[in-house]
Amino acid sequence: MAEKELLVEIVTTNPENVEGYTLVEGFPGIGLIGTIAVGYLAERQKTKQMGYLMSRHFPPMASIHKGEPLFPARIYVDHQHKTVLLFSEFVVPASTVYDIADQIIKWAKDNKIKRIISLAGMTSRQKSNEPPVESEIYGIASTPTMLKDLEKQKVKVITEGVTTGVSGILMAKCNAIKFPAMSLLIETEHGYPDPGAAAELLEKLEKFLGYDIKTADLLTEAKEIEGKMKKMLSQIKLGKLRYKEAEEKTPMYG
Repeated sequence: MAEKELLVEIVTTNPENVEGYTLVEGFPGIGLIGTIAVGYLAERQKTKQMGYLMSRHFPPMASIHKGEPLFPARIYVDHQHKTVLLFSEFVVPASTVYDIADQIIKWAKDNKIKRIISLAGMTSRQKSNEPPVESEIYGIASTPTMLKDLEKQKVKVITEGVTTGVSGILMAKCNAIKFPAMSLLIETEHGYPDPGAAAELLEKLEKFLGYDIKTADLLTEAKEIEGKMKKMLSQIKLGKLRYKEAEEKTPMYG
């Protein structure tokens, strides 16, 4: 029987001892909550890049930060707070979602990660004509212990519904093998980056991590961050379009 093609690989460029650490992951979704929140932690905490996610099915692109070309899906370690931060700056193709979840769990087990916490957004249940209220935060747990942790921090547990994307499949797979994981989701408006909601979610996350996450800069720079994220997404879309056009127009030799 032919071996199944590995669609996604986690490349560890700088191995670190992260035994007993918490892995916090964020992938683009509603409001880009996961990307904004985890990316903010990677930038503002004292972190070191450990590696990146690679796939031939990902868009052919590199992110430029402070003059340095980087893979858009990266892994950082924060030794001070015993956390590993994994996030993506582009929406991963649906064909790679299952493999990404598999590789995250494998990497977590190989590196003796204690638990996984996913950060994401969900469509607001508030009607558009209603006055604004504080966003609700909901949770999903893969084990009874994780469920107790959610309840202890007064997170509303989702008992019926659907969760999608990398975080959704990751939670289902963690539940199947009883790997400790939880997903924290905050209500947000669909369709545009929401740094404010990301900051609220980080304030809840700090209850689980046990240290003060200073979100003042995230709130102060909300408009700037929103603009950067919108620009990044438009550049990715334009880059994919131009690459496709170049492929179609480039003559073949052989």
